[in-house]
Amino acid sequence: MGNPVSRASLGIDYKLLRRIPYLILLVKYGINDKDYVVINLTRLANDIGTTPQNVFKIINRLAEEGLIIKSTVSGQLAIKFTQRASEALQFVIDTIRHYLDERLVIRLVGHVVSGLGEGGFYMSLDGYVKQFVEKLGFKPYPGTLNIKLKPEYVKYRLYLDALPGIYIEGFSNGVRTYGGVKCFRATIQGLPGAVLLIERTHHGPDIVELISPYKLRDKLGLRDGDEIEVLVTL
Repeated sequence: MGNPVSRASLGIDYKLLRRIPYLILLVKYGINDKDYVVINLTRLANDIGTTPQNVFKIINRLAEEGLIIKSTVSGQLAIKFTQRASEALQFVIDTIRHYLDERLVIRLVGHVVSGLGEGGFYMSLDGYVKQFVEKLGFKPYPGTLNIKLKPEYVKYRLYLDALPGIYIEGFSNGVRTYGGVKCFRATIQGLPGAVLLIERTHHGPDIVELISPYKLRDKLGLRDGDEIEVLVTL
């Protein structure tokens, strides 16, 4: 097994660990650190085995401890994670990773679909390319490969929203502002690459955009409709 994980090396307050089960449950409902998500107190209460009133108290406690931020969307209670919550979840991932002495992997499976043709433009922008090289260790082919996930894999894609990932900062070229991108290293049918979670996108959670040093369609001989497997490393 790997070396023990120290508090200092991961910089986490161990008092937060008692809140991890609640955070993991919220991840199940799509809560993340980017967007406010409406929550159903009754459904949460059924999962925990308590009352909606107690769930409301738990939500307030998590907010008081700086783990979530509350808001309203269309008159309904909505929440999102704070950076502190994301760091706590990452701590759990790192701890398990050290214990198992291996990287954790999320498997995504879907079918190749055509995108809007914008990937080549965005992947050629210096503001993005320099950060990809620095943070991912490769210069991406100027284009993205889009896959539409099978329904049973969408929930795993949503888990990624709540995890820190590798953040590519947004930037401005003086004429236009470009949004940030969160990404995760991945292997795509055995080839190196990354999954992109783009802040400004028209796609739903069932669409995943991939980058790689290679032109994936040519390298893997892919056409629209072909099934593809992506292994995301955390």
